[in-house]
Amino acid sequence: MSASQQAGMLTYDLRSRGTSSLYEFLYQSIREDIARGRIPCGTKLPSKRNLAQHLDIGVATVTAAYDQLITEGFVRTEQRRGYFVEDVSEFRCKPVASQVKGLNSEDPEYFVDLKANRTSVSLFPATVWGRYMREALSLPSDNLLRSIPFNGLPELRRAIASYLRRTRGMDVSPDCIIIGAGSEYLYGRLLQMLGPTTTFAMENPGYRKFAAISKAFGNPWRPVPIDESGLLVDELEESGADVVHVSPANHFPTGIVMPIKRRLELFEWANRARKRYIIEDDYDSEFRYSGRLIMPLFADDASDKVIYLNAFSKTMVPSLRISYMVLPPKLLARYVDTMSFYSCTVSSFEQYALARFIDEGHLERHINRTRNFYRRQREAVLREIAQSPLAEISHVEERNAGTHFLLYVRTSLTHDQVRQRGAEQGLNISLFNDYLLRDGDGLSERTTKRFEKYSNGETALVLNYAGIEPDRLSETVRRLACVFPECE
Repeated sequence: MSASQQAGMLTYDLRSRGTSSLYEFLYQSIREDIARGRIPCGTKLPSKRNLAQHLDIGVATVTAAYDQLITEGFVRTEQRRGYFVEDVSEFRCKPVASQVKGLNSEDPEYFVDLKANRTSVSLFPATVWGRYMREALSLPSDNLLRSIPFNGLPELRRAIASYLRRTRGMDVSPDCIIIGAGSEYLYGRLLQMLGPTTTFAMENPGYRKFAAISKAFGNPWRPVPIDESGLLVDELEESGADVVHVSPANHFPTGIVMPIKRRLELFEWANRARKRYIIEDDYDSEFRYSGRLIMPLFADDASDKVIYLNAFSKTMVPSLRISYMVLPPKLLARYVDTMSFYSCTVSSFEQYALARFIDEGHLERHINRTRNFYRRQREAVLREIAQSPLAEISHVEERNAGTHFLLYVRTSLTHDQVRQRGAEQGLNISLFNDYLLRDGDGLSERTTKRFEKYSNGETALVLNYAGIEPDRLSETVRRLACVFPECE
């Protein structure tokens, strides 16, 4: 008998099962003990009733675990004798997926996650959303159970077109809107449609995921540096790119707004070749705390060169994986010819609920309420920093927009040390340098010097304040100050 058996009985600590069900935990535990030889071949297992009494669980749970082990051949039954362990000595047990490095499904527990993709979910009107979901479920079955058009429900596309006209000054046909489960999915469809010979350019620094997706699809891509006005169009021309991905209303992570002169230069670049296009990622543009919202490039595009991308995960809740893109008419015809065989990846129920949410004005009211909350949150965080020891060694760069700002700190710590000391304080920290894009040759010497000048030798932290609970705000800043020895 092994250490896991006492008095002929299997013994397991059920308190250590985490989120696993009792059945799953018991089955996996016995299976691993057998596979690793801790319960030898030929061992008679306890009866179902005795094991259930010993572990203080239901007989049905033990029965289910035993039945699965019998089905997989780890255990056999002998009539009127009981359950016996089979010979599986040739079997090499692998760790379960949750124990494999890189496959842990649970994120580390942090006191506060300061990475710049978090939002406050407490503001979302879940009751209203639930009402529209119930309404969708109560519709006649043939309304929402039939196949969805490849580009999404007409109701949602009409609602989005109306919303863009009211709030973004965009005259959009619902037929030109494509609905998808996340911007990454829609970006992948664009890559596939435009083909592997199309070269893509990204703002540098910028959103690393789109560069990774381009690489995965086999499309060549080029990082193009920015200055205080955004992407450098002369270097874009030198890159040889055909399509460029930009966020002109709120560049990430700097928050730069692309001025009209640079926008005109970008339009001129696009108009110099037939196959050139601009992908406008308008994420986060609704959260501007002074003046009017920045007009999108799409609204000023007279040559049908702009592909517009946006999502509801930032304005509503991250789990709502509904994004959309607006295609110019020529590209729409190409998309229909080459990509319309793909089914829409968002359920009709969620699309219907979102259409009602938008049409009834709840989206705009929610954005206004959220914008006011983030404005107050931003002011409170800046006030806490100004009153903390951080004020002596840092300065803030923020542009009255988005849900994050840059905190430049004069410190002797390396970037890795900042992350490590942050984790020790229960803070998940991201740095400006995390968003520098490197192609096959790494960063060019000119780009490296540009960013050294940009940071002035200081360490820049990208601090998202949207997800900080108000009652943790002061403690978060106190812990952040503890990261840097210069504050002691």
